[in-house]
Amino acid sequence: MITLSPENYAITRDMHLSLLGLRSRHRKKAERVAVGDRVLYYVLSDRTFPATATVSSAYFEDRHPIWINHERRDDPFPYRVHTQPNLVLEAGEGLDAEAIAPRLLYLKRWAPELWFLALQGDVHLLSSQDFQLVEREMDRISGSRLSRRERVPHSGGSASAKVRYGAQAS
Repeated sequence: MITLSPENYAITRDMHLSLLGLRSRHRKKAERVAVGDRVLYYVLSDRTFPATATVSSAYFEDRHPIWINHERRDDPFPYRVHTQPNLVLEAGEGLDAEAIAPRLLYLKRWAPELWFLALQGDVHLLSSQDFQLVEREMDRISGSRLSRRERVPHSGGSASAKVRYGAQAS
């Protein structure tokens, strides 16, 4: 799981979740990232899970500034991997982390009222069980949105088929 500020998530989303950068202090973690690893994005101040992606490259170093680092302006999240989006919820539609927190194994060692403290920091290794639980709930939100957008066109009394609007591109 990658924890981002709302502004850094917006930057990442505007790049179609094609790139993920880690701060300099996470070099060892970046070295362990492998093609095929799954990424869950968490927006810290919103306390939402808005997207998942799959790593599609080995890590590499690039110091071209993309993201905003309020802690150290000289640290441009240089350890990077390319990613492919899997599930991306619309803006303002992210899965409410507080609603799912009691069901996550990763948060069990924290007092229930302080669950959010476990998600401080940039990088967290989740169990596949936790990842799948969050992704299923995100998929449910996405499916609910898509079903709300289904329309039955009026075609002068003949049988009509449902048309799906706003299908998500991957």
